[in-house]
Amino acid sequence: MDRFKHVCWIHTAWTIHRYLMSNAEGRWDGAEKALRHRELCQFYVAAVRGQEPDRVSSVDNSDYEAVHEGTRELTDYLDTAIGFPITGRPEYDDLAPRFFEKFHALAMSALGV
Repeated sequence: MDRFKHVCWIHTAWTIHRYLMSNAEGRWDGAEKALRHRELCQFYVAAVRGQEPDRVSSVDNSDYEAVHEGTRELTDYLDTAIGFPITGRPEYDDLAPRFFEKFHALAMSALGV
């Protein structure tokens, strides 16, 4: 894993775990799901474009829109994309790295990297 990608994993691991938890049976939380997805998108735009994450707007920002839309093929289909269970308790420590790998690749592609 290259250094940039590794730093992205270190920075996003907690957020990814929380995102996955907000999708689990019995723990579903649409507000947290949206918040964590927004945070991940803001982070990637900030990291690639040299900005502060809290200054990356989700409104009228083509980079943010590209990452948000580009990663939906993962976030809208967790069950088929990474094997996220629709019922039962997910194994977060196995799923989080799978989610990261796909999210990272989609976000970087959306940003033209």
